Amino acid sequence: MAKEFLLPELAESVVEGEIVRWIVQEGQSVKRDQAIVEVMTDKVTVELVCPYTGILEKHLAKEGDVVAVNAPIARIIESSETSSSEIKPIQAEDNGDSLSLFKPSAEKKSDGIFQIRKNQEEKEPKTRGAYGRVLAVPAARRLARELGIDLEQVTGSGENGRIRVEDVREAGVRENHLTETRNPSTSSGQAPKPETHKPVIYKTPEGYEEKEQRIPLRGLRRATSQQMLASHLQTVRTLNVDEADVTNLVKLREKLKPVAEKQGVKMSFLPLIMKAVVAALKAYPAMNSSFDEIHNEIVLKQYYNFGMAVNTSEGLVVPVIRDVDKKSILQLAKDLTDIAQRARDHKLTPDDVRAGTFSITNVGSLGGLFSFPIINLPDAAILGVHSIKKRPVVLDDDSIVARQMMYISVSFDHRLVDGADAVFFTNKLVELLENPEGLMLES
Repeated sequence: MAKEFLLPELAESVVEGEIVRWIVQEGQSVKRDQAIVEVMTDKVTVELVCPYTGILEKHLAKEGDVVAVNAPIARIIESSETSSSEIKPIQAEDNGDSLSLFKPSAEKKSDGIFQIRKNQEEKEPKTRGAYGRVLAVPAARRLARELGIDLEQVTGSGENGRIRVEDVREAGVRENHLTETRNPSTSSGQAPKPETHKPVIYKTPEGYEEKEQRIPLRGLRRATSQQMLASHLQTVRTLNVDEADVTNLVKLREKLKPVAEKQGVKMSFLPLIMKAVVAALKAYPAMNSSFDEIHNEIVLKQYYNFGMAVNTSEGLVVPVIRDVDKKSILQLAKDLTDIAQRARDHKLTPDDVRAGTFSITNVGSLGGLFSFPIINLPDAAILGVHSIKKRPVVLDDDSIVARQMMYISVSFDHRLVDGADAVFFTNKLVELLENPEGLMLES
């Protein structure tokens, strides 16, 4: 009997994955626990192993396809099979669970890649199950009941038009916005849902057909594109820029470098900056928050997990350093070296890119004066640190001296953070960076 290889639930809250590369081709033999395909979720690429021994008869998903969890991606003839003519397609019963694109396990909120769906000019007829009901995963039905949403009015983005949890969430935000528009006096204060994204139509100019190269938007570049577009559409992004005299920070790092080198650790400025950021976030907790749009609540987080932007050969990834407040500067230096290397070697796990609360991008390692960093959803803010350069500075006594100066830029979601709080946060951060001795007292 032929076996269908289903895309497994690679991590909690992951509902789909992109087929990056087929390692085993159609017609090739395969052994149990042999890697047969590379799949990307949450900017992390993993190799899936085959649970059977036999022949990979057919790929049911092509490279570049985005496939739902528990959907078949390959058909495999076990070693006892001798002919593919006896293969019969397996029809899964529509019991609302076996075809589920989302398997809830506890009440943890999803923090996977944000997906932006394009407008549909015409609604297609809804696919229905054996009992005439609109196809929807159980968790989506439950959420629709809680929000009072008619599933007949929701467009499903899952396989065969199946309605997923995210579809119901989007419909809930949209309906709340429409209600507020009709009756402003009953407004709940919820931010309006941005319009759905309309695709940009590009046509090659006549006469330039042979002078363009087209590259499929796949893998890490696709994931980055989705995340950046989501950030643009779902945040009210604002920028605050300041500069810090980090002369004393430079001197402190020089003292710490030989100590770290004895333990085989490279001491950069980032561990010191991370400790300063923790102290500033504790003083201004709105910067360490997220927005739960479904319940219309701001979530203030009392844990400090920092997403650190890492540039790799395939694009940008943001692995997470956890419990920054509980680690020493030396331990942070070790963690940074380790996770950056694993990111460049494409060895990150799904857990390595989850549960961040605040992000930092070290733009200074690449150059430039200052930048406007893109918020990494669902974080409320991101810090950009820039090149440290000697510049002339006028002191209080009007003398002009050369000091080590660094620009810092903070992008924040103005729905969650007032401009004043963002400025106060930046001022506190500057104060800590200019007087870094106190950072040594942190754990």
